[in-house]
Formats: sequence, structure tokens, C-alpha cells
Amino acid sequence: MKGTRTMMAALSALTIGVVLAGCSSGSSTASSGAASTAASTAASAAAPAASSDAAAPSAKYKVALSMSYSGNDWQSTSTNLILAASKVAPLADRVETVDVQIAGTDPQAQISQLQQMIAAGYNAIVMYPISPTALNPTIKQACEAGIVVVTYDSQVTEPCAYNVTFDQGAAGRQSAEYLADLMGNKGNVVMITGVAGTTADTDRTAAAEAVFKERGITVLDKCAGDWAQGPAGECMKRFFAAFDDINGVWAQAGGVAIPDAYDAAGKPYVPMIAEAENIWRLRLADPAYVAKGLKGASYGSPQYQGAAALKVAIDALDGKKPAENMVLIPYSWVPQEEVLVCKTGSIAELEAGCNAFAKGTVSEGFFADWYSPDYTPGLPLESALTGEAPAAS
Repeated sequence: MKGTRTMMAALSALTIGVVLAGCSSGSSTASSGAASTAASTAASAAAPAASSDAAAPSAKYKVALSMSYSGNDWQSTSTNLILAASKVAPLADRVETVDVQIAGTDPQAQISQLQQMIAAGYNAIVMYPISPTALNPTIKQACEAGIVVVTYDSQVTEPCAYNVTFDQGAAGRQSAEYLADLMGNKGNVVMITGVAGTTADTDRTAAAEAVFKERGITVLDKCAGDWAQGPAGECMKRFFAAFDDINGVWAQAGGVAIPDAYDAAGKPYVPMIAEAENIWRLRLADPAYVAKGLKGASYGSPQYQGAAALKVAIDALDGKKPAENMVLIPYSWVPQEEVLVCKTGSIAELEAGCNAFAKGTVSEGFFADWYSPDYTPGLPLESALTGEAPAAS
């Protein structure tokens, strides 16, 4: 965890205004992704903030949250963090309410949802966009109505919206390079991708495919896992039925389902990459799994992006707008040897850099990279699980 603490300290030093976030696990192999993200973030921080005629803030704001696909732990925890962050400092005095709606995976449904939010007169809309372009005309309508629009994780191209995300391409490259190294730069890989049509999925997948092509590794097949364990497990069944020469698995999510699929099929493990599912990180550190040949790493799409988006929205309403509409934060990267398990998920443990949680404290599919000293300060594990502020001591 030496890399984790170093990365967090460096990024905290760069935090200016609303253009930064940070809780990243690191190592010498993490420099390509985290360093490029930090460089982009630092450039944003160095730029002058946009001026504003806004008076000193006094009123509380009404915020609408438009979720997309909700059938995975990542979206649930992201929503919980947005709700919990709105109930504690520094946002509690600025947010009156956060109303949550779920659009699913249909862009037209999200467009209709956004139109209703505009009509309802919200001050800000925080959203996980299903499409980078289809929502643009409606987002522009919201901006013209004086509503601040902020996306998280995935992006839109409408210039009036702010996008809070991380370098998805860097994450795709770093994870694919690590997997290629474990595979000895040869053999065949299968890929479990995310929700089709989102920039998060497109950018990560394209970057990983480019690495595999450069390294001479053959991509046997791709399957949309929708960032959920059930679909990821179905993908593995499809792969096993079609191929008997899989040498590696690259997944955007599936850290629960992939090892389970290998165990159920009685097949020996191959090198694997998955996201920050808690059980995946626990297995990477489990001597029993290591003895069976489990090798891999965990990267993460930080769930505090949603809480960061809420802060960007409130700051913009208060006249403290980002200098640019792209707000980059670091992503987590945890190689097998750097998994550090929290015993209780206390603030002290989180601040010390733990990056996984003891078995039984969270669901197997819970994504462990949810904490940020900048965007979820003072929130213990319970807040990530429930969306509630911690009880007053």
C-alpha cells in the first residue's frame, strides 16, 4: 500500500477548487494510468476558474439524479454515496433534496426523464448518461433553463455539461498491459465488456484491444457483461462452450463470476483482470486461491465519481465553476500483492489506505474503491451501504 498512500498524498496536494478528487491505489506499474490522470487534473487545476456574478450562497438546491442501468452493485453504491454526501459537510448546508430516478439502458427513456426534470425546475441534474450524443439536445435545454448538468463516469459531448470521469483509456491500457505481461505476450484472450454505447465501455475496450493487438495476443471473442455478475457469468459460459484455448480473461466487471465459472467448469485458472469487486480483491490475497494459480489485478471506476459530480454541481450553482467541462479524477489500481483488507471499514482504516473489506461485511459484488478524502470525507462503510450519513457521535 506504499503506492496508495503516495498517490493519495500527491493528488491531495494538487486539489484546487472543484477540479480534483482522489483516492488511488498505486504501484510502479500504475504510473501510466494514474500519472496521466494526475497530469490532466493538474492542468485543469492550474487553469483559471470561470468568473461568476453569483451572490454569496444562501439558498439550498434541489438536485435530480438520473441513473442508467441499476442492476449492479456499482450503481447502487454510487447512488448511496451521492445521497450520503448530500447529508454531511460540506454539502449538507447547500442541498435540500436529491431525487433519484432510474432510466435503464434506453436513451429515449433517459431523454424523457430529463425532460420531466427540466419541467420540475430542479437546480441541478446529476446523471449517468447512457449515450454520449443522444441526450445532447435535451441537456442543452436544461442548461438554457438555468439548470446545471453534471455527468459522472460516462460522458456526453454537449459543451454546456460538466463531465466528472477518469481516464478510461488509460485504465483499459494499463489493465491490458498487465494481463499481457502475465500471459507472456502470447495466446488468446476473451473480453467481458460493460454497458454498450457508453463512453466508459467504448474507451476502455478500445484501449485494451489496441494493447492486445500490439502484443500479438488474439481476442477470441467479446461479450457485454453490463458491469454485473450475472451477465458476466453468462459470458463465461458462452466462452467455455465455444473455446478450449482461453489463456487470459480481461473484464470490466466480473470478479465474482469469472473465478466461480472456472471452478464450476473444473478448469485451471488463467490470468485475469477484473474491476474492484470486493470478493475479487479478497481472492487475489487469499493463499488458497493463489495456491490454485490465481493471478491478476484489480482496477476501479471509482464510485465516488457520483459524489464528486454532486460537489461540482453545487459549486457551480454557488458560482465556483470548473475551468473546463472535463473534470478528471484518478482511478484505483491494485495489483495482487497490494491488496490490504479493512477489518471494519472505519474512517481511520480508510484513511490509512485499505482497499478491500473483510468477508461478510459487504456483498461479494460490492465494489471496494468507493472512498475519497475529497468527495466522501467522513463517510464510513455503512454510508456506502445505506446512503445515510453517519450517526452523530
